[in-house]
Amino acid sequence: MSNQKIFVQIASYRDPELVPTIRDCISKAKNPENLTFGICWQKDDTESLEEFANHPAFKIATYDYTESQGLGWARNITNQLYSGEKYTMQLDSHHRFVQDWDALVLEDYAQALTMAKKPIISTYCTPFDTKEPVEKASQVPCLMSQYEFSNDKLLMSMPHYIGNYKDKKCVIRSRTLSGHFFFVEGNFINEVPYDPDIYFGGYTEETTMSVRAFTHGYDFFSPYRMIMWHEYTRKYRPKHWDDHGKESATKKTSGARDAYARNKTRQLFGQEDHGIEMGIYGLGNERTLHNYEVYGGFDFKKCKIQDYTLMVKDAPNPPDWEAQFDRKRLNMSVSWDVEHFKAEDIGDYEFITLGIVDKFANNLYRIDFKPSTHPDVFNYAQSSLNVDVMTDNKPDVLVMYAYSKKNQWSKRFEKKL
Repeated sequence: MSNQKIFVQIASYRDPELVPTIRDCISKAKNPENLTFGICWQKDDTESLEEFANHPAFKIATYDYTESQGLGWARNITNQLYSGEKYTMQLDSHHRFVQDWDALVLEDYAQALTMAKKPIISTYCTPFDTKEPVEKASQVPCLMSQYEFSNDKLLMSMPHYIGNYKDKKCVIRSRTLSGHFFFVEGNFINEVPYDPDIYFGGYTEETTMSVRAFTHGYDFFSPYRMIMWHEYTRKYRPKHWDDHGKESATKKTSGARDAYARNKTRQLFGQEDHGIEMGIYGLGNERTLHNYEVYGGFDFKKCKIQDYTLMVKDAPNPPDWEAQFDRKRLNMSVSWDVEHFKAEDIGDYEFITLGIVDKFANNLYRIDFKPSTHPDVFNYAQSSLNVDVMTDNKPDVLVMYAYSKKNQWSKRFEKKL
C-alpha cells in the first residue's frame, strides 16, 4: 500500500555492517515492498553496494570517506533524498531487527497518535555484538535515560533497560529522541531538517534535535517491546575523528567541527551566546525552550537534572519546575594529606582554606582554618572534616590552599571526591 511507505534514512561511514543491516531490515519486514532507502554512503575501497545500486527502492548519495564532513552533514544529505513517503525512519548502519519490525513500529505509532498529534517513536535500542547472533543478545527493550551534564554543559543520555517490560501494553512517554532510531511522519524532514553543522551524535545531535522537535510540537514515545538492536562500540570500524583528526581534505578537522557544534548546541539551549545564526536549524514556535525544560526536568543554564528524571520515571515531569530543584543537604567526610602542607616552604601559615566544588567549578562549601580556631589542623593532628553541604550538584573536588604570614600562597592541594 503506497500510503504506508517508509523512507529509511541511513548515514554510513566506512561501515562493513551497512549491507548486513540493510539485508536484515528488508528480510525481517512484514511488508518489505513499503520500504524505500536513502543512504549517504561515505565509503572506502573495501565496500560495495552493488546489489542495491539499480534497485528502484534505493537512493544512494556516494562519497569517498575523505570528503565526509561529519554526522549532521551526512544526515542532512539523507534528508534531501526524501520523496514524500508517509513515514520516515532514521537508523545507523549497524542494526539487527525483530521479525515484522515494521508492523510493530506502525502499531506503536498508531497508539502514540491517540496521545499526541505529532508523535515520534524513538529509543536507544538494546545493544548487540556484530560477531554474535542477536539470539545471544539481551531480549529486554531499552529506553533513553538522562543522567548528567558533561563538564562542558552538554546533556548526556544512556540506554536504560525496561525491567517490567512484560507488564507494559503501551508506548512510554520519553524526553528525547535517539539519533540511531526514530520513526515519525515523513514531513518531519521538512519541519525539522538535520543541521549539517552538528558533528557528532549523542550530546549535540540528539539534544538539539530533541529540543527542536519538541518546540515544533512533536512528542516522544519509547517502544515497550523489542523492535531492533544497535551496535554501540564502533570498535570494528574506523571512525570519522580518526580519519579527520589531524588533517582533512575538507579543510576542517574533526576537532574544529566538534568545537563549533558544541558551541552551537550551548547557544541553542541558552547557555552561551556565540553569535551563531541558527536560521532554519533553530527552535520552533509551537513551544518554548522553557516548556521543554519543565517537561523533561532540566535546567540548561544551571546544568541541573531533576531527581524525577534521574530515576527514569515516565515523562512529563511534575509541573512545579523550580521546586523540583530544591537544594539538598549532604553530609560528607573529606580528608587531606598533611604532608602536602608540611612540605611547603613559605613560612608560618596565617590560615588554610578548604573548599568543595562541583565539576562546573561552582563553590559548594568553604571554610578557613585559623590557628586560634582549629589548632589541630595546624599541628597536623587533624586531616579530615565532616561537613554539611547544601548543593544542587554532586560534589566533585576538594581544594585546599595555605596562606602564610609572608603573604604567600601554598601550592594547590586537590583531591577527587
